Amino acid sequence: MTDHSVRIAAESLLGSVNNSHYRTLSNSHSLNLVSEDLAAGHRPEGKMSTVRRFFCLFVTFDLLFTSLMWLICVMMKGETLEQIFNREIINYNIKISLFDIVLVAVCRFILLLLFYAVIYINNWSVIALSTSCSCAFLIAKVFVYDWPNAEQPVYQVFLILASFTLSWGEAWFLDFRVLPQELQAKTILEAIAGHQHHQSTERTPLLKPQASTFGESTANWFSPVESPAGTPRPGRDVILTVDQIDEYKHLAEESMQNAFRVVTLPNWKLEKRGSTKGDVVEVTQTDAFGKVYRFTGLVDCPPEFLFKEFKDNVTKLPDWNPTILKSELIKEISPGIDLSYQVTAGGGKGIIAPRDFVILRRCAALSKEGHVVERDPYCYISSGVSVNVPGYPPHRDIVRGHNKVACWCLKPAKVRAADGSETLQTQFQWLMCCDLKGKIPQFVLDAAFATVMLDYIVHVRKFAAESRAKGLF
Repeated sequence: MTDHSVRIAAESLLGSVNNSHYRTLSNSHSLNLVSEDLAAGHRPEGKMSTVRRFFCLFVTFDLLFTSLMWLICVMMKGETLEQIFNREIINYNIKISLFDIVLVAVCRFILLLLFYAVIYINNWSVIALSTSCSCAFLIAKVFVYDWPNAEQPVYQVFLILASFTLSWGEAWFLDFRVLPQELQAKTILEAIAGHQHHQSTERTPLLKPQASTFGESTANWFSPVESPAGTPRPGRDVILTVDQIDEYKHLAEESMQNAFRVVTLPNWKLEKRGSTKGDVVEVTQTDAFGKVYRFTGLVDCPPEFLFKEFKDNVTKLPDWNPTILKSELIKEISPGIDLSYQVTAGGGKGIIAPRDFVILRRCAALSKEGHVVERDPYCYISSGVSVNVPGYPPHRDIVRGHNKVACWCLKPAKVRAADGSETLQTQFQWLMCCDLKGKIPQFVLDAAFATVMLDYIVHVRKFAAESRAKGLF
């Protein structure tokens, strides 16, 4: 996304509370943007948010600026530090001393940092108290100060006005920036993490947007809704040279080996558990691809059936899987290797808008060592990696995602029932590592990816159950 596109998007934010997550730009441009407001209000691992940390720095600046301004005022008289100390502090007199303004700033500093940095309250009452008391004292100071005998009163006036302005600035920033942004970030992340499984029709979006609790002034981010009709319709005639075909074959084999190597890595870290026993989303960090996600769960059907469905019926995926809005077979390169075009539905409760992908797939049965076999496979794998294909350039109406490494890995799993009988099921593993482009903070992706993967298996199991009822396996 170019800087110009981001600027257009920011200027085009429209709508009210119920559709604040979704905005449509002029000229039918639909872009995904999670604003800096969301990232600023997030508390990573329970630490202080960025916007609150800025507030604490502002309170510290208030104290230092007021103290510096007081020093300038008292030093203008040409007195020594000892004389200044005696007159302003030891022999304090409200009519001639300005040190009380510094003391007010010190009280604000201690009070605000205690409640908003240490205790970490989310209420405006303390800032209202500090601001009102500061302003009441400063107004009283104006009436009692000995202005006729003040030397160069401009500095004294500026000191009082600066303290008055800073106290009101702190109140404004906390009430209109800190608290709303933190609440907004909390609401969004709870909407992602608190996903409730619901009954959906075949064409119902997998993840529905949640209504925001904020008005237009705080709804500064959006994720546009795309429909299949709004997706690009690239040309279908793709002519490849012999060199291009050889390159695709080599890349397909390489991507499959990379996917198999990553999906079988040890030492995965638990990210999230599903509501169904055994469903887990795990993460690991790799040198080649960065952070990678892996879903693991069981599907009640033979692995050969699922593998054949994924391999041979890629264009029918949207019929039973609402997470895929569109799926086209671009060209078959060779047996088990093809090019496909897919448009995925939005995810993460509307945080992530639909994306399109041009994928080079490699489907094969593998041994435990990762070699292609014809019989008695250890697993079936369908890997995918993003490539550029003539006639399928990025479209201006939808963001083009990039698959780094991905696969569906299907292993036979014998499950013993309560009566002692065994059934052949599929251990379904989904490896995902993709760059969705756009301005999306990593913590949003972490929550959204885990939710999408746990919801995806619901549709796979539903398809398997319907296929079993139809006698397809």
